[in-house]
Amino acid sequence: MKRILNELAAAVLILSLAPVAPAMTVSELKEIESKVKQLVAKNTPAVVSLMGDNKPAAGSGVIVSEDGLILTAAHVTQGNKTMTVIYPDGKQRKCDVLGANYTRDVGLAKIQGEGKHPFVEVGDSDKLEPTTIVVALGHPGGYDARRTPPVRIGRISYKDLGGFLVSDCTLIGGDSGGPLFALDGRVVGIHSSISESLSFNRCAPVNAAKADWERMLAGEKWGKLGGRMGEMFGGREKAVMGATLDETSEAGVKLSEVHPKSPAESAGLRAGDVIIKVGGDAVLTADALTGKLGKRKPGETVELTYRRGYAEQKAELTLISQTEMLKRLGVEQSK
Repeated sequence: MKRILNELAAAVLILSLAPVAPAMTVSELKEIESKVKQLVAKNTPAVVSLMGDNKPAAGSGVIVSEDGLILTAAHVTQGNKTMTVIYPDGKQRKCDVLGANYTRDVGLAKIQGEGKHPFVEVGDSDKLEPTTIVVALGHPGGYDARRTPPVRIGRISYKDLGGFLVSDCTLIGGDSGGPLFALDGRVVGIHSSISESLSFNRCAPVNAAKADWERMLAGEKWGKLGGRMGEMFGGREKAVMGATLDETSEAGVKLSEVHPKSPAESAGLRAGDVIIKVGGDAVLTADALTGKLGKRKPGETVELTYRRGYAEQKAELTLISQTEMLKRLGVEQSK
């Protein structure tokens, strides 16, 4: 733990190099370092490793109540009735798997028996914005007695069209189900899809779990894991252009980010461009734009009219499926 905390100062300095991040002073970086150290020291005891008892499975989770409720990813608990909980100090307990929303990839488990457990507070994922600093904990590669949960610091990159959070925290297999924290120490996300790319890892927003809390507590399981990688329109997968949309006060939809290797990037679109028409039809809101794109199929070519500064321009791009877009970003669907 001491070694990890001593490395945080260097890790925090990397944050100031992010191209879309606001510049920070040395004093601000020191303040972030202090918050991360406090967060890690307080919350690490509640970050557990989970091992399947009924089906081979390994992942992470985080205890969110004194009586032992564990918040994790649905794909970690899938197929198991009970699991083995391993604390960072090596102690083990059993837990009962409760409910899960597979589409949102969130699930609950409950540590067996009486007793008080270390736990973390649940935050508000709706408050997260691109460039918000976050901290990832988990048990990459499974529980390892030689170390405590490694600390990964990064930023929220964007929220995808499926409602998942994408961060640039470095995650690998075994981190699935682990917690993503805001700097106030509250958990705001649960690691879902672990990517080969270091810059694109998806987390289920904690508010998705809060919305389904009572159903999961009651042991209800629903949804489909595949649905979180490619949303559907009328039985077919959504067509996307590969950009994060942000409504503006002007007529049109501003692109807050254009994703690499996307149709939007290939067509020459940039962050800051404002889409005003799709195929000649005016669009005023992000919902209107996604609705019009949703009526089209992956592989279709669409003409967009956009505003860059005061100039109005046109671009043609070929839409792709959301699954294909995630593959281009290096995001793999969890098994």
